[in-house]
Amino acid sequence: MSAPAELRRGWCPSLARPMPSGDGLLVRLSLPADSVPPALLRAIASCARRFGNGLIDLTSRGNLQLRGLSEVTMPGLVEAFSSFEGVASPHEPAMICDIIMSPLSGLDPRAVCDVRPMVRALRERLAHEASLYALPAKFCITVEDGGDFGLDHVAADIRFKARLLADGSSFMVALGGREGEARPIGMCAPSSLPEIAVALALAFLELRGVSEDAPRRMADLLKRIGTETLLRSAGLASRLSHHPDIVEGAASPALREPGRPFIMCYGREDDPACFGMAVPFGQLTADQLDHVANETEAFGGEVRLTPWRAIFIANRSAMKAMETSSRLEDSGLITRMPDPRLNIAACAGKPACVRGTVSPRKDALRLGRVAQGLALSSPGRRIGIHISGCAKGCARSTSTKATLVGRDGRYDLVIDGTAADPPIREGLTLEEAKIALEELEEEIEAERMRDPHWEKHL
Repeated sequence: MSAPAELRRGWCPSLARPMPSGDGLLVRLSLPADSVPPALLRAIASCARRFGNGLIDLTSRGNLQLRGLSEVTMPGLVEAFSSFEGVASPHEPAMICDIIMSPLSGLDPRAVCDVRPMVRALRERLAHEASLYALPAKFCITVEDGGDFGLDHVAADIRFKARLLADGSSFMVALGGREGEARPIGMCAPSSLPEIAVALALAFLELRGVSEDAPRRMADLLKRIGTETLLRSAGLASRLSHHPDIVEGAASPALREPGRPFIMCYGREDDPACFGMAVPFGQLTADQLDHVANETEAFGGEVRLTPWRAIFIANRSAMKAMETSSRLEDSGLITRMPDPRLNIAACAGKPACVRGTVSPRKDALRLGRVAQGLALSSPGRRIGIHISGCAKGCARSTSTKATLVGRDGRYDLVIDGTAADPPIREGLTLEEAKIALEELEEEIEAERMRDPHWEKHL
């Protein structure tokens, strides 16, 4: 679900166009699509201290954002990043749209193929299509390698997922929404992926129009015009091959949230491909980012950022990082399961956000136990509670068992919905909300005891 029109900002913050927020200006960095060198992470941490408030967001699309900047410090930040290889400067064209790839591509032994070459080719192809700079700010393309680390939860506009067929690897193409909502339209060869993506994006722009209520996402456009009209406009009706797995007009398999990305060691026990750590509520300090960079560089590895608000140390650093995980945990990162912070989605809220009248991340620490219980009561979900500073729901756009929405310093409670949905209770203090959530957990447990098939009703 899109954010209410009155809550939209209309652009994504960048070095060229920072966004005002409650704690100053906000800048999102355009980083390499695959791995980030430790030296670059250390430089980002240094800039966060020198020019901002030392806080860094790891977003749900795997980007890094610097917070607490100002008009006075922005020139220094721009100058500093102009010399960093791998970060787009404000003098370069902004990235046309988000491209999210399987973050462990090239390391996942279950993957169908390494998608990094296809993603590089896609980024280069998009950079040469100036008309696509008119795409809405949130337009997103995902490219999955078919391995263990899927991107089902990402609300993409165009999805490519690798499949292994008898004649080699191919990509299933689907449009609009998350996995489970997206509409499969056919298969394409790896070499065709960039051109297919551009054709679909151009058709989206042509068909959406320029009115104020023009669809901002592919799913919204398809509801208006249907898939066939879009394919004809893109000239793809005969360019996509079909496969028995694809049923015309059918949705993909049901969405299940990513649980595996929070398994902290991945690969062989004696030689793991990567070691992962979760970032509590998606916010790092400059010191924490420095610590990750130093641990990685000491052992000659690389860092992979993910859209699950988790960081992986990969290759030769993985075993050493695993051996020294206590140091990473001491810095405040999550290196072992279970951890109740993994069951809560919480935005920055007050004072970082101008709309925030509550402090979701601070309040989340009081709700960890009940969040774990509600997550267990919701098969397929990792998040049990979503705490949002306002109805925009920045931390989580999907339905959650329980959502607390800040309003005038108190919380409204939504059950089985999003922050934009109507609440069942309003104006709760944090303690009242906690009691209501505990009662909900007890009701679910009582239902489970009465009905052995209770999961079918959730």
